[in-house]
Amino acid sequence: MSREQVSVLSGGNVKIDLLSFSEKLNSLYKSEEIVDAFKSEVSKLSFFLDAEIFSLDDKTSECKPINKSCNQKLFYYVKNFLKNGILDWVAESKNPKFLPWDVDNAASTSGLSCLVVPIFSNNRFSGVLAALTNLKYLSEDSFEYRTLFTILNQSFAKLEFVRLRDELNKTYSEYQILQSKLFNDFKFAAIGELTSKSIEEIGSPLQVIMSYSDLLQKENPDLDEEATEFIRSQVHTIKEILDRLGNFINNSDSKPKLYSCSVNTAINDFYKVIEHSLRADSCECVLDLEENIPSILSNYNSLKQIFMNSFSLINPLRGTGGGIIIQSRYSSETIIVKMLFTDTIDSVSKEDKDFGLNILKHLMDKHEGEMRFSSDAGTGTNLIFSFPLKRKMRE
Repeated sequence: MSREQVSVLSGGNVKIDLLSFSEKLNSLYKSEEIVDAFKSEVSKLSFFLDAEIFSLDDKTSECKPINKSCNQKLFYYVKNFLKNGILDWVAESKNPKFLPWDVDNAASTSGLSCLVVPIFSNNRFSGVLAALTNLKYLSEDSFEYRTLFTILNQSFAKLEFVRLRDELNKTYSEYQILQSKLFNDFKFAAIGELTSKSIEEIGSPLQVIMSYSDLLQKENPDLDEEATEFIRSQVHTIKEILDRLGNFINNSDSKPKLYSCSVNTAINDFYKVIEHSLRADSCECVLDLEENIPSILSNYNSLKQIFMNSFSLINPLRGTGGGIIIQSRYSSETIIVKMLFTDTIDSVSKEDKDFGLNILKHLMDKHEGEMRFSSDAGTGTNLIFSFPLKRKMRE
């Protein structure tokens, strides 16, 4: 088709309603549907026989067809161009190119060309349009050229939106997995510390039982020796189980080192973890942190365990609405952190409540601090933690 013929075609033989096309794109949210809409619209420009949009993978630098039912000859053609450096040349020129359609012998004698258009997004080479055509030239001032690029730019912008949305959803899913893992790590660490203390507490009465069994045997020679031996053997069995459990805990997680920590920094880090979940459930969280308060001797993981276990115990995400206020204050050589929940702990079973409070008490014991707890329908749930500035340097 000659330049003159294109000029005649641009005089009114083709009618494309760009507003309707834009409205149609706005209603589509799948990449393949967007490409199909583009191909349907561009087919109204009669000199286009087929067209495909390819995206450029940033990591592998490969051109991949967006449409799964892509024209395989066009795909093969573009892959060869990429391999031979022709696409790089087209991208550097930043202009569309008419290239010979010589993908096979039949194509070489067809008289067709392949229009290759580099696509840029935020000044970055992001993809390419490959279109079969019977043209050898297209004026930048022509109706067809302007229409093609308007449709292409609209379509690729929507494709980029869908791609970014999918990446955001994927990132959010990964974030939720990591958030869940972090929560479980904190909980398991707290359980490990509580178990370690329990082993110590169980060991003392076991030693008493062993001593009394020996004493009973000495003071009562007529006592059945087999019975006292049975008691001793059972105590030894329990001690072996406790030793194995203790070794597992000690090998699984070394005790944390102590260093100077900002309570406010730990609270802000904790808030970042729960922020999205709170917003999703319309649960408001207010941070009321006193500035320039002194640091305490601790480690950030231990502080985050306290806040995460408090949040898990009350679980304000059971329903929608509600709120949390987290305060920090400095008074009398003590840092005081208050976690005030509008929710009560009524729906939590007594066993779970006692277990959760024991974990928190044990964590505060490690800080040589104190914990106070109250919960009622009128005031909600209050957890108050007191961290002394001075404590022993021990692991």
